[in-house]
Amino acid sequence: MRQLPLSRLALPAMSGVILALPQTALAQDPTFTFYGQLNFGIFSVDDGTQSETFVTDNDNSNTRIGAIWESGLANGGKLKFHFETALGLFGSSSVTIDDTDLDFNYRRTELRKFEVVYTTPSVGTFSFGQGSTATDGFAEADFSGTSVIAYSALGDLAGNIAFRPQGGAATAVTVGDAFSNFDGARRFRVRYDTPEFNGFTVSASAGEEVLRRGDDREFYDLGLKYAQDYGDIKVDARLGYSWIDSDEELAIGSVALLHEPSGLNAAISTGRQQEGDADYIYAKLGYIQNWFSVGSTALSLDIYEGNDFAIAGSESSSVGLGVVQRLDKQNVEIYATYRTLSFEGGATAVEDIDVMVVGARWKF
Repeated sequence: MRQLPLSRLALPAMSGVILALPQTALAQDPTFTFYGQLNFGIFSVDDGTQSETFVTDNDNSNTRIGAIWESGLANGGKLKFHFETALGLFGSSSVTIDDTDLDFNYRRTELRKFEVVYTTPSVGTFSFGQGSTATDGFAEADFSGTSVIAYSALGDLAGNIAFRPQGGAATAVTVGDAFSNFDGARRFRVRYDTPEFNGFTVSASAGEEVLRRGDDREFYDLGLKYAQDYGDIKVDARLGYSWIDSDEELAIGSVALLHEPSGLNAAISTGRQQEGDADYIYAKLGYIQNWFSVGSTALSLDIYEGNDFAIAGSESSSVGLGVVQRLDKQNVEIYATYRTLSFEGGATAVEDIDVMVVGARWKF
């Protein structure tokens, strides 16, 4: 892929096209929206030898703020500027068994979105700047209502906790090393999304990592999404393929189904490293009911099985339970989860890691 420096050619060209849109093209007064969320939990982690309980930011959906400026255009399209950033809190994917402090350390990698988006009436949507690549979220189709605490990216819950043999020192293998869903991410990119056609949307992006010092990798992503309702059944299916520089290729996909009258739902996610042996499958069953007048209650059970992560021939497995109670008036979700994570394949057998969390997310 390096022989086609698409990102370096396309990004400046795209920025010129979008930023050249004249102010006279605005067809209505712009709107400005400020939003954010707080998401903290009480975490209890046991690595088989040592256990710790602490309060931290929940990196499944971390604390953040954002702002959107948007206006309709005379041609029927829309122009949007979108800014979003995390707050720099030392969260659940970063804590270790020996360092659980809720520290504040804002770095430029906290920037989630800094982009301009131009939507046309019939051609599609063009995005430029820091934002989601074409495969971001493509391993994460999910109707369960519990993704705030349980979804296919298991490393967000306790990614820096290391496996260790009983009574021994921590190994070099962490939860983040042993579990991955190969999902896309946010990069400095140019992206194009086709209009929706019979439920199908195609996305493509090309970009670079610009927020991490010393990391100048290029990313190319293609995604196909299908979203449709069949009577009482909602369907969300996603397929993605990523090229990272010239030495890594990833294939991912996920499907989610929801039977709205009963609240029963299911999701499956899978992915494979094309120039390597790592692969995984993740499956989830969920149930949503309105048992209480304050809001819906969502329950889920999920399993994860992975191969060849961190060490050739290794096996990674996990089982998780999640419950989320919505408080609609307050725009709050109260949640709890239990997850056990296992890893086999090293020279020395290691203990399972157990994680329990109780917390809440408030969106404003």
